[in-house]
Amino acid sequence: MNKKVLVVGAGATGVATANFLANLGVEVVLNDKNEISHKLPLNRKVKFIDNGHDEKSFKEAELIVVSPGVNVKELKWTEGKDIVGDVEIFGWFDESKVVAITGTNGKTTTTFLTGEILKRKYNVFVGGNIGTPVLMRFQPFEEYDFSVLELSSFQLETIDRFYADIAVILNITPDHLNRYENYKEYENAKLNLLKNQKKSQILILNKEIESLKSMEFMGNVLFFGKDSVADNNFIKINFEEKELSLDIQKIPLKGKHFYEDIYVAGLIGLMNGVDIEDIKDVVYNFRGLEHRMEFVTSVNGVDYFNDSKSTTVSSTCRGVESFENQVVLILGGVYKGETFKKLDKYRNVKKIICFGEASDIISEELKSHSPVVVENLEKAVEYASRIACKGDIVLFSPACASFDMFENYIERGNTFKEFVKKNLRECNDR
Repeated sequence: MNKKVLVVGAGATGVATANFLANLGVEVVLNDKNEISHKLPLNRKVKFIDNGHDEKSFKEAELIVVSPGVNVKELKWTEGKDIVGDVEIFGWFDESKVVAITGTNGKTTTTFLTGEILKRKYNVFVGGNIGTPVLMRFQPFEEYDFSVLELSSFQLETIDRFYADIAVILNITPDHLNRYENYKEYENAKLNLLKNQKKSQILILNKEIESLKSMEFMGNVLFFGKDSVADNNFIKINFEEKELSLDIQKIPLKGKHFYEDIYVAGLIGLMNGVDIEDIKDVVYNFRGLEHRMEFVTSVNGVDYFNDSKSTTVSSTCRGVESFENQVVLILGGVYKGETFKKLDKYRNVKKIICFGEASDIISEELKSHSPVVVENLEKAVEYASRIACKGDIVLFSPACASFDMFENYIERGNTFKEFVKKNLRECNDR
């Protein structure tokens, strides 16, 4: 292991990386371009420099480790340096069987479900983009049978030798076009997951991804798609001599797009010998993750859903498609470069309400829906509550990043829920 390592980016991933390396006896500098006001849980051996990139640390480093939120293209003093991310380092030390899941949409739900299913038989670490940095797997060290990782395109940019025993690509649609030059560059980052695969390993791929249709793969490929998911109100999964049949009526998750996530998680469980009844028990008792098509409450017969995690137009489309009812759709935030016109085709969208930096673009691209522009999220909830009728859905699925008004999608989603509950209290007081 290199003696001098620079870790760039002092968020949760950067801190976990710096601590892990320091515990190995490596000389570590943690550097962030911004001033960090919160107290970092840092190993005392880590030298911390914030409020600007430190030229001396860059030039002296024998290895540079970049956090996912750091764009390598924007860094200076990196010429001739080895640059990796925490996922690559994870691969150097981990000895468990690795399941790596990526995709533009659905990867967090699939990762969580897969982890819960495998836990019925194995000792499992779940981490990555889902919220727990991958190097927390070693803090403290524990023997795991499986590591189930959600990996973003940012994390996959900086892998070199990393590979997964089971690699999953759920879907690829335009995203992060404010970071990537074009869709192809973003797609290539996702496809990095496959570059080190071996014949003995398994790939689970969505056959509807156009670019995959002409590619050749090293691993044992299992394809899935919309036509392989639902059959007469059942999700049927076959692997070798085993068959798993899941009754859609018993699945609490509402939305056709969840069926693919369930299919993949169930398939991974089936191929690794998890008992069929255990898989069913996990799926039938899973009510979804916070901020992902999360049912909030019902007010005067109107159901409110929090889908704050939806930061792309494609994921918002998936949300709208989940309902046959009329939908009052709340959009807004920071524009990420993907056209909103994809939403124009949905006839069940009763009204669009928008706020934030992207509201002008939304208004122009979706003018056939006559969007209403409001000042902020609170005003959006107030307006939605006035126009929604019994049986309607109010769906907060922003299709944008949150950083114009909120720290992250979690704060944004919690704020939405607070406003909905405030509206409920006001209705009860009338």
